[in-house]
Amino acid sequence: MALRQIRAAEPIKGFLFKPRERVAKFPERLEPEPVKTPTLLFGVKGCDLRGILVHKQMFLAGEFADPFFAERLKNTALVGADCPAPQPSCFCNLLGLNPYVTEEVDISLTVLDDGWLIEVLSARGRDLIAGLKDGFQPAGSDLIQRREAQRATAVKILKKQNPQDWNPYLPKAIEERTKDTEFWQDGAEDCVECFGCLLTCPTCFCYLLYDAGNAERFERARVWDFCYIPMYARVGGGANPRPGFLQRFINRFHCKFMNFKNQHGVYACSGCGRCFTTCMGRIDIRKILGAL
Repeated sequence: MALRQIRAAEPIKGFLFKPRERVAKFPERLEPEPVKTPTLLFGVKGCDLRGILVHKQMFLAGEFADPFFAERLKNTALVGADCPAPQPSCFCNLLGLNPYVTEEVDISLTVLDDGWLIEVLSARGRDLIAGLKDGFQPAGSDLIQRREAQRATAVKILKKQNPQDWNPYLPKAIEERTKDTEFWQDGAEDCVECFGCLLTCPTCFCYLLYDAGNAERFERARVWDFCYIPMYARVGGGANPRPGFLQRFINRFHCKFMNFKNQHGVYACSGCGRCFTTCMGRIDIRKILGAL
């Protein structure tokens, strides 16, 4: 059953942060379209929830909130699901996360051998099951104990395959190693610049704005952008602060593991392992970060 497996191959961020969308027009004003049918994301894993947390910080917590993201988030219900069998690519424990969901969702779901155990965590969650009460019964202590045992087993699996915690002062360690070209070159040696790691990352939030139109009106669109792309951060006149790939490779670590941590208190990484499973060069960022 899919719910007993790890996260899906693609992150859920595309439901809330669209790969491409119109965000402005002139002379008319563009407002977010009202959501006619709310969205239900079922079986969301904890690693994808970290992506939503990062995007909340970037799109809602600043001086100007993104109305498009806010409208979709407001109309999206989340049913989280445990990860009873983490795979070798998973490392959420190194980010302080667990392979199960206890917050940031409306309902938490645990799949057991003989049924499902759900925990309602919000008013919206109560509304979701309001019409299905006849299909549920209170969970006894035996079911709860089995859930806790299954969760503890998953935690042990993660600890066994990721036994060494990262440097508790990782942002400072990254800053101090920034000019150590040999260290970063060794980590980037097998990269073929396919950008798969960033395309599948649940936390990446960069985007590009571009305009199209004529003398009377224009529209502005937003599309996902990625810091490994050669044109990323290039400005008018062709100047580029990071013209070499190695500089862009280092920037990824600055963004996710130094800048975001310093500014918001968490890493912009979820430990989902998609970057490793997608990478054509089989680059494992755990090895790079573990060496710092």
